Amino acid sequence: MRKLITTFAILIAVLVAGMTALVLLVNPNDFKHYMVQQVKKRSGYQLTLKGDLRWHVWPRLSILSGPIVLTAPGASQPAVTADNMRLDVELLPLLSHQLHISKVLVMHAVIQATPDAAAKITAAGPIAPDDNSSFAPSLGHWSLDIAHLSVANSLLIWQDPQGEQLNFRNVDLSLHQDSSRVGRYHLSTALTRNQQTFSIDFDGQMDARHYPYKLAFSVDRGSYQLQGVSLPEQGVKGETTFSAQWSPMSNTFDLNDFSLHANDSDFHGEASGVLAPALQLNLKLHSQNANFDQLLLSGGSQVSHAQTNSPEHVDAQTRTRTPVVVEKNNRGFIDWLNQSEITSQLTADQATWHGVTVKGLALNAHNALGMMSLNTLSGKVDDGHFAIQGKVDFRPDLATVDLHTDLQHIPLQVVQPLLQIPPVLRGEVSLQGDFSGQGLRGKDILTQWQGRSTIDLIGLDIPQMNVQQMVIDAVTRASNRVNSDPTLHPVIPDMRGNFSLGNGTLQLTRLEGENAQVSLNALGEINFAQHQLDITFNLLTRGWKGDPGMIALLANQPIPLRFYGPWNHLQYSLSVDRLLKNNLKSRLQQWLKDNDKAKHPSS
Repeated sequence: MRKLITTFAILIAVLVAGMTALVLLVNPNDFKHYMVQQVKKRSGYQLTLKGDLRWHVWPRLSILSGPIVLTAPGASQPAVTADNMRLDVELLPLLSHQLHISKVLVMHAVIQATPDAAAKITAAGPIAPDDNSSFAPSLGHWSLDIAHLSVANSLLIWQDPQGEQLNFRNVDLSLHQDSSRVGRYHLSTALTRNQQTFSIDFDGQMDARHYPYKLAFSVDRGSYQLQGVSLPEQGVKGETTFSAQWSPMSNTFDLNDFSLHANDSDFHGEASGVLAPALQLNLKLHSQNANFDQLLLSGGSQVSHAQTNSPEHVDAQTRTRTPVVVEKNNRGFIDWLNQSEITSQLTADQATWHGVTVKGLALNAHNALGMMSLNTLSGKVDDGHFAIQGKVDFRPDLATVDLHTDLQHIPLQVVQPLLQIPPVLRGEVSLQGDFSGQGLRGKDILTQWQGRSTIDLIGLDIPQMNVQQMVIDAVTRASNRVNSDPTLHPVIPDMRGNFSLGNGTLQLTRLEGENAQVSLNALGEINFAQHQLDITFNLLTRGWKGDPGMIALLANQPIPLRFYGPWNHLQYSLSVDRLLKNNLKSRLQQWLKDNDKAKHPSS
């Protein structure tokens, strides 16, 4: 045992002595010109090493450099600049005059992916073939091999096809590949834009055997987080996995087996398209649960569906429940739509939007440089469903729309908060109509849109007032000759009619309904711009008891009930006394006329 330990000690001593002698006898600057030549031969890039190279022996044998500059042929700006670089060198190949670099570590680098830093190839310049055998070239009696590349605490400057520069900060990249250029990578970075920060942390595999014609890679484990303005207070974060192929020569890409979890939402599907000169994207996604309130709305905008019936929340909803795509501080998203061509198909088993739960959501749309064709937008809400088709033009400062809407049995408790009007009605609404105008917010719909539609109000209830009971009470106060059946409970009949919308005013051209207790029709208008209304309900009530003449009068003479004035100070007019007096006067005139005929039969 003692001899074995002694033998190991001698070997270690010899190894340390040999490495020390090598470090002392071999000048790393002898490799300086050789490395510049190799980079030039392989890629055409010009490598500049400033300062002397020096050895570093712990924790591994390495060569340290000072500042470096890497410039593409014909470029006016360097592609890479870095404060220092470390080359981890394997000892045994070095003994046989081979420079075998196992790892390259670049610190505090600035990487520019901009047109000024790109290579300028002349028209007569040759194009190098995709030769895998050139991965480990030789020069004289030296050879070079790099298997592991790391970039730490660096900055990537990328310019999109429209000329806007994006700065990816805190770039940490680790890439380990074999001789066939297949390997694994780890990437983490953060992008700040429009007061929003997007950070990622990815692990995956990469296949660069056919680069620059094709680059295949996958994300086996990916986490991300998006925070900033126009987003929920807690941000948007989650995990993702996918496999992708990118063709740099044509800027095309394919995304498969895509899976994304965002807060409590999930999306699965695939995508393909072209990155430049303008983005072309074909997107097909499915979700089991898509909570858009947690993905698109700011923290103050999340109001639950249970609160929509509460009057104290009406003003808050009116101020905050606005889709992000139309907020002023999100104009960048609209500009992105105006510069892209996107075909999207999205289906969701369940989706949440402004506190409303939608089942079976289906979206099929095509955006061509800001002009969106809405082929399908449909879903189910409670026992009703909706379908919307048409066009939305995002190119003006205020989006313009031309839509056909079909709503069937949609709860009014859902519609009123979305349109930012007081939730004074209960029941269901059905309508079919065509509308056009400007803006996408609830206020814009009511004040900037115009169109015509049929409307059905089913199970209508006005909790704060009962129009039939108001008429019954007024009649019984005006006359003791009739009274109502106490066993009857007045119910507003289902009503059907037409309306037109324009200049912020909804004009009721016809609205009528009938049941066993009442016949009702309504005419008038609602001014959404000034928050005023003027509507008259004409009621024929049934179920009276008492004087037959009075019952006959009430059964044939509609009683007008008018509501008018501002919403927050509404007034009404119910002239039953005048109706009865006019009736008594007409009956007296008819009696006098009949009596006069009896006295003068010849006249």
